[in-house]
Amino acid sequence: MDAPGGPAVAGRPIRARVASLGLAGVVICLAAFTIVAAYTTRAQVDRAQLLQALRDTYQSVTSAVGEEENAELAFIVDPSNDHSIALSAANGVTIAKINELTAHGGSDAQLARDMLALHGRLLVSAAREAAAIFDNNQAQARQIHDEQSVPMFFEMEVRLTTATDQGEAEASAAFASLRDTSQWMLTLAPVVFTIGFVLLLGLWRILEGYQQATSRTYKQIEQLSRLRAEFVSTVSHEFRTPLTGIQGFSEMMRDEELSVAQMREFAGDINKDALRLARLIADMLDLDRMESGRMTFNLEPLDLNRILADAAAPFRLSAADHPIELHLDESLPTIVGSSDRLTQVVTNLVSNAIKYSPSGGAVELRTERDEKMAVLTIRDHGMGIPTEMLETIFDRYSRIESKVTATIQGTGLGLPIVRQIVQLHAGKVWATSEPGQGSTFHVRLPLGVPAVGEHAAALPSAVA
Repeated sequence: MDAPGGPAVAGRPIRARVASLGLAGVVICLAAFTIVAAYTTRAQVDRAQLLQALRDTYQSVTSAVGEEENAELAFIVDPSNDHSIALSAANGVTIAKINELTAHGGSDAQLARDMLALHGRLLVSAAREAAAIFDNNQAQARQIHDEQSVPMFFEMEVRLTTATDQGEAEASAAFASLRDTSQWMLTLAPVVFTIGFVLLLGLWRILEGYQQATSRTYKQIEQLSRLRAEFVSTVSHEFRTPLTGIQGFSEMMRDEELSVAQMREFAGDINKDALRLARLIADMLDLDRMESGRMTFNLEPLDLNRILADAAAPFRLSAADHPIELHLDESLPTIVGSSDRLTQVVTNLVSNAIKYSPSGGAVELRTERDEKMAVLTIRDHGMGIPTEMLETIFDRYSRIESKVTATIQGTGLGLPIVRQIVQLHAGKVWATSEPGQGSTFHVRLPLGVPAVGEHAAALPSAVA
């Protein structure tokens, strides 16, 4: 089982930071695109509206100049008071309309100043016409109108027509540009926002995955801390039991007068407890070496049936309530592996089968061939394993916790060692069980040299 702080976990914060920066970058880009698009469209709309308003102003000035020309001609033909009032009103309207051009600034303001200058000269000419009319000199008034007023009206209309045409062309160009921009925005915006949405979704999933991985890591750390605490408690108990025996027997041998037979008996008990301590320490060191890749194996051709028979022999004598039944496939080819380590696998599994069958019952060991694999099964008729623990029992420190198992000695290192050894032999181990009906452990190992050799090449630091 990988440690929660391994390289895969260590790389997650970097990916999460990159994803966070990417997410912020995508949001900023989408916001910038939206702002630029809105600003560009708004600017073009404002320009088009301004040019439209300017064109309308030109047309209103042109209309006012025409009305003033008609009013002046009507006054010359019929110099009545009504026509005089109408002419004065037309003069005022023309001046007001020309002044509206000044508000647009730039060349339009200059045009307005030129138009006001022409209109001022036109007013002088109109005053002469009015004086001639009041002197009853209709012919002179008509002559002044034709020679002075008409050319000035014509010049004003020409300049206004030219400005109007130019404004019309600029307004049309502005509206065409606005249409093009709108079309581009309608085409580009869905593409940009689709890409942005996909990127946001992908980055969000990365961050969500990181959060989930972080949550799992914290849970693993909490579980590992709990398991380590339980392991320390279990190991302390497992160490204390033989140490208490060693201490007690050694004190009796030191302080009491004992016969040789008693001395040998106590020495045997001390030796048994010392061997138990040695096994505990060896198990912990072996598991650390295997998990860190520092374990080396001496590989050789092996008879798996012989390993099972040899490993099961001691249990026939020490566990009378658990008869060992061997069902071995005599046609099973040899495998390549470490004799000592595979013996350790069988010993650990048989020992577990006996320990977790407190009411007795046979322990069945079976071998058979499955294509290019040798299959070993060890079945007991004990208490069984809860379904949710079928995977976790192979984790370091893991033990089945119940009132029945509380009295069963063990550190929870046996099955993790089995898994490491089997995996280093390019094999697989798993368990099946029905609570109350017993458990079956399955081990699959490759036949012949190639599979093990390939695995050794893949794990040069673990298998030599």
